Amino acid sequence: MLSRVFVVFFVLLLGVLGANEASVFNKNPLQITAAQKPSLEQNKTRPKNNAQNFNNVVLSPNELRNIAGSDEPDVSGAELYEKKEPIKIELEAKLLNKEVYIYEPFGIELTLKGDSLAQFRSELSLKLKNAKNLNPKVRFVDIAKNESKATLWFIAYSDDANIDDIAVVLKRGGEFALRQSAESQTPLIKPLAQKDDFCNVVASSLVLKSFKASKFDEFNNLITLELEATNATLSEFKVPLNGARGGVDNIKGGETNTTATYSLIAPSEAKKITFSYFNSTKNAFETIEVLVKPASNDLSTQTSLNPVTSEFATYKSIAVYVLIMLCLLSFMLWRSYYGLVLAVIFGAYAFYDARPFAGANIKAGSAVTILPVNGSSVFYRPSSDEKVQVLLSQEKYTKILLDNGKIGWVRNENIK
Repeated sequence: MLSRVFVVFFVLLLGVLGANEASVFNKNPLQITAAQKPSLEQNKTRPKNNAQNFNNVVLSPNELRNIAGSDEPDVSGAELYEKKEPIKIELEAKLLNKEVYIYEPFGIELTLKGDSLAQFRSELSLKLKNAKNLNPKVRFVDIAKNESKATLWFIAYSDDANIDDIAVVLKRGGEFALRQSAESQTPLIKPLAQKDDFCNVVASSLVLKSFKASKFDEFNNLITLELEATNATLSEFKVPLNGARGGVDNIKGGETNTTATYSLIAPSEAKKITFSYFNSTKNAFETIEVLVKPASNDLSTQTSLNPVTSEFATYKSIAVYVLIMLCLLSFMLWRSYYGLVLAVIFGAYAFYDARPFAGANIKAGSAVTILPVNGSSVFYRPSSDEKVQVLLSQEKYTKILLDNGKIGWVRNENIK
């Protein structure tokens, strides 16, 4: 009996002694012991939402680099907090003429200043009223570091003309970067007295260098004027003649000395051509008058227009045939095989040169012009697709021979 009591007592004693020891079977590392449990005060001060804590965290550049898994390039503290300065440019406009007449050119000098201008492409933006920009493709020229200049030329169509806005648009990689305007500049525009034969030119001088008239068809003459002007533009030149159609071609030069060709199809009954320009030096109109005496040859037989019937083509053909005969004679008399080879070469060239011109069709409504330039006079438009002969092809225009024997030019896209 006593032994049983002793065993029960021994078991109870072992249970009491092992109550505060961790079990060897408890492998959970997350288990919190009594010593690790936070106190009640600590629970009250601990934030309940850990995600909110990161809103106030400020990391240094070194800590940013140590973030695992980042594929961003290393940055220094200066680069991380660098502030990009906005692009700054200045645009100044200086008027070169204080007062001008209608149709008299006037200039505005633009000065563009700013850092890193070479990184951008400059484009001009204008807002005009009753005025025309004479050189829309103007480019700025560097005159110093971060400074460039350009000169614009305009004409006014009326005395209320105005340049409302001049601006430069900077682009980089085709994307807009900045637009800068200059203070608007417009000279005093002086009106001209009304004159019926005014040709829309105000100049220090206007000279008719040459005049040529030829029969165009049964009812019209083709008239060509070669003009030279000083301190003027000839882009607006026009002969004020009823029933006539004309246009300015081949303008060359600048604002101080300009030459141009004016082609005019005028009615046969017009026996003279008269036009006036305003002399800005004398402040008066001057009149130019020439008599129309058409040449005996018509448009289709002029050397410069028809390669089929030109005198040069005839002389060239004669020279080639003479060379062929001489080469053949040298072969027959002296058995010169070089002469035979040359005769074959010249013969092939003569055959190639005498080949008929290629045929083509021009689209209905295509403009057939006198010269292969923009603004040239249009003398024919077919009502339907029309067959023609191709005489010559250029980059933008094709020279054609019509069924009625006339020569003209059409744009390449109108050839089928």
